[in-house]
Amino acid sequence: MAIKAEKQADKTEDVNLQPFMCLMVVLVPILLLQAEFAKISIIDINLPQGRGSQTQKTVKKRKQEEENKLLLTAIITDSVLTLGAKGGFLPSLFYQEYHKYITKDDGTELTVKYDPSDPEAPKHPKTGRPLEIYERYDIFLYACDETYQNLKKTLYTQYGEMLTDLDGLPVDQVQPGDSVYALSTPRRLIIVSNPSEYELRPMSVYDQLRNRLTKVKERFKDADDAEDIIIAAENQVLYDKIVQIMDAAREAEFPNISIAKLRA
Repeated sequence: MAIKAEKQADKTEDVNLQPFMCLMVVLVPILLLQAEFAKISIIDINLPQGRGSQTQKTVKKRKQEEENKLLLTAIITDSVLTLGAKGGFLPSLFYQEYHKYITKDDGTELTVKYDPSDPEAPKHPKTGRPLEIYERYDIFLYACDETYQNLKKTLYTQYGEMLTDLDGLPVDQVQPGDSVYALSTPRRLIIVSNPSEYELRPMSVYDQLRNRLTKVKERFKDADDAEDIIIAAENQVLYDKIVQIMDAAREAEFPNISIAKLRA
């Protein structure tokens, strides 16, 4: 029995590895041929300025660009016009609105005060016929006090130019020898000789807006957006009024005009 067990142990220790080695010699090249290797490459990418991570230099540059912008905005509602910028707002201009009509049948001219709460159209003074919208010739906005009762008045030249003092404030009376400026581009200096040459009229909001814009232009002429203005209006504001505000902005040398809508 001992001899038989000893023979079996010798047989177990003598393992023939030649078939396994032959298999590996054939299998390893096949596996290597089928393997996929990752390729690493370097791509040089230049990111646009201001994109990606916000470095301290980029943030500082943005702040400097914003600081040199005026962000001029004219805000108009049915009864108030306000001029503002990044630094604050000028006193609001309260106004009364008047519509001038020229009738289609006989050419009659009439000017009526507009009331946005009254939907009824004005009527022909002779026939009582309601006037059509296309018979409206012009819209006038006259500055008034905060109660909307009293119109503000100022002096105008015979050419329809509003008069201001050296600081750009409207004047309602002059004396011989006074120095005033006519609202034109550029302002025109006038030495008053005959005060009766000038007429006291209701102050046009369009003229006062142009006057203020001219002063802003002179003060902030070095701003990056010195030729830009945003006109923000309520939905119910008539388009004709916005057009006249655009005209006042262009005359004050703000040719780049953007239109925005006020949120309710």
